[in-house]
Amino acid sequence: MAKDAAEQLSLVSQSPGALLRAARKAQNMNEREAADRLNWLPCYVTQIERDDYESLRSPAFARGYIRAYAKMLALDEEELIAAFEVLTDGTFAGGKGKRVVTQPLQLQRTGIGIVVGLTVLAAVVAGLWWWQSGEEQLAGETLRVQSTLPEVDPLSGPSRMPGVGG
Repeated sequence: MAKDAAEQLSLVSQSPGALLRAARKAQNMNEREAADRLNWLPCYVTQIERDDYESLRSPAFARGYIRAYAKMLALDEEELIAAFEVLTDGTFAGGKGKRVVTQPLQLQRTGIGIVVGLTVLAAVVAGLWWWQSGEEQLAGETLRVQSTLPEVDPLSGPSRMPGVGG
């Protein structure tokens, strides 16, 4: 029991940011080099080392950044996450740091949506059928008109229709 209390006391005295900063400096690495190795914006390294976790948007992001930074520096990730939990007491200023489970939104409570969808589909099919039958009818009338016109020989020039002219 006393050992656990001593471990928590050491974690409180050494924040995750301070531990990460000390490890980075021990490896003769500046903030820019650390950010480049992690493919982060340089401000993230500074924010983590200052223990400014609220600027990282959510506890999940903060934990992920701490894990990645610790892994790059070859530190014990779980020890740093435990120090993070002790330091933040599992919360951020805006609320709990734990994940909130919500129920998915139920979009259809009755079959009304299905009935409306099928009605719209039927109307579209009927409209396409009506439009297609109108096209076929128009094509049939065009053929009848063309069959009643007299044949004209394009090479003989204008011809006279019987009974027209003089």
